Amino acid sequence: MLDNPHPITNSVIEGDQLTKLFLTYDNQAKQDGVGAQLQRVFGLYAISKKWRLGYVHSNLTGTVEELSHNLDSNDKLNELLDLVNSKFQFPSNTMPLDYKEIRVHNLSLRFLLRIYLRTVFSRETILLKVCLPYGLIEKYPDWYDFAGEEIRIQKSLNKNSMKDRVVIHIRHGYKPIPGKNGASTPRFLPLEYYPLALSNLFKNEQLDKRTEVLIHTDLPESDGKWKPYQESKISELEEIGYEFSNQELEYKTVDLKTLYFADYPNLTVKYCAPILEALEDMYTAKHLIMSRSSFSYIAGIINPGNVYIPRQHGHVKLTRWFWDFEKDEVPSIELLSGI
Repeated sequence: MLDNPHPITNSVIEGDQLTKLFLTYDNQAKQDGVGAQLQRVFGLYAISKKWRLGYVHSNLTGTVEELSHNLDSNDKLNELLDLVNSKFQFPSNTMPLDYKEIRVHNLSLRFLLRIYLRTVFSRETILLKVCLPYGLIEKYPDWYDFAGEEIRIQKSLNKNSMKDRVVIHIRHGYKPIPGKNGASTPRFLPLEYYPLALSNLFKNEQLDKRTEVLIHTDLPESDGKWKPYQESKISELEEIGYEFSNQELEYKTVDLKTLYFADYPNLTVKYCAPILEALEDMYTAKHLIMSRSSFSYIAGIINPGNVYIPRQHGHVKLTRWFWDFEKDEVPSIELLSGI
């Protein structure tokens, strides 16, 4: 039977699939960031719709602690997950009581086709629990729009309802480290990248400098110390090279507006805003510049407007999106290590 501690019962559809194969997210396999897990859910729902398979929605049941969450206990973290789950859910098909469960870590086209044919030529009903859809969805990223369209319908979102502003997501992590790090692959764009990308967007879209600009960032609003309540988070950060004193990590803010965006008079920075607020601001903006992050990637999937993706992003560009720079104009930047 499906192990889903938080089942969704108010969103069930009947008879939409052609086979006896159902997909679901394996919510126990890799409980990392909220954005990363939502992207997997989006991908699996999209694959099920493209292939006309059954889909069973699995909520997020765990995530890692982050400074930007502004939480102090696992109970508060679970409340956050419940809120996210209530806002991002996809309709499920009804499954028969008798079925076989198969798990796969990273779904590929070959594996899905083999299981699909198995259900066609047998009487088996199979629930395929998938951790990562990227072996397939990264080859056909436009399928993500099946998920984006479902969320847009749920939220009554279309191009005419978009807010006339630019939103930038700046994912910066904890005091990123230049160059390679044995415990962390370089992943963050340096802060110097974002004003360059914004300037290029203003040029491409022919925007007036007085256009409203909103920045969402995981940078803290002020200097301080953070004492994670998850011991695994401390070990993870120490392995990368962050130094703790009495289990506290000292952090500093950055005045983004003054140091990087002084040329934009109508610019606002939101530091560590609540997850749902940040996502809504991103997917309702007429123009979105995403960071190298799953969090703004899923906002881009939902957003029907002008979405700009960095060429150095770790995931594949949707056809309807725009590159941040033309190939011959990409600035020379070095990704930063960290978490």
